[in-house]
Amino acid sequence: MTIFHETQISLSKKVTLHFLNIENYSHDLVKLIEDEIGFIRNGPLNDEDLKDVKKRIKIWIDKKGKEERAKNGFIAEFICHLYLRYIKFEQYSLFKNLEENGPKKGFDGLYLLNNEVWIVESKSTVNNKKSHKSKINEAYKDIKTKLESSEEDKVNDPWENAKNHIQITNPNKSLSENVKKLSSDFINNRKHKIKEFNIIPCSTIYLNDNWEIIDIKDLENKFKIEAKKIEAKKINIICINKKSIDDFVNYINS
Repeated sequence: MTIFHETQISLSKKVTLHFLNIENYSHDLVKLIEDEIGFIRNGPLNDEDLKDVKKRIKIWIDKKGKEERAKNGFIAEFICHLYLRYIKFEQYSLFKNLEENGPKKGFDGLYLLNNEVWIVESKSTVNNKKSHKSKINEAYKDIKTKLESSEEDKVNDPWENAKNHIQITNPNKSLSENVKKLSSDFINNRKHKIKEFNIIPCSTIYLNDNWEIIDIKDLENKFKIEAKKIEAKKINIICINKKSIDDFVNYINS
């Protein structure tokens, strides 16, 4: 059995589906978190003790108190990063703001795979009446807005943030130059289209007492239809059924 109880389906050269089911944290999943959490948060120069990395995350979670939506989103995004590293995507972003201890702004993630750039956006919900299709569409629309916006739209430049993260995570001259140009295009209102980019929209549904695994065939058929509407260059769609945030919180508190 694989760590994430995952299924990967290639719909075409353009579209790949990833369906993950996380009811409880197995020993292997906890071990993977132990191995990766420092890098995911701090990058390759991470020199913090594991207990301090966990303590910083615990402080952030504790500060959120009853803000369950923020905590749910934070943990859902972490699992997405963990899975992407598990399947050998190279991380070029940090799981934090550079200015504070919380999750970062801009794109949720910037990755390379086979020298291709991938942009990540994670969405989550505790409403089991919501579907992975609707949350993936939400993530897709957010990525599209960020990629196709510019200074005249009065929004933040996501490439500026990405550029700063690259310098810390894993300096890559070619990637840095590419992102630098995209940031320049943004502030000078030279528009881009999502069809120029590879994207990874992620959906996490917390099911709690309504736990069930993903109906693979049903969701695959739905995305066969949705894929026809996708304008991105390539897309990896990640859908996660997760029981709750409890195992992650318990791990951080341990």
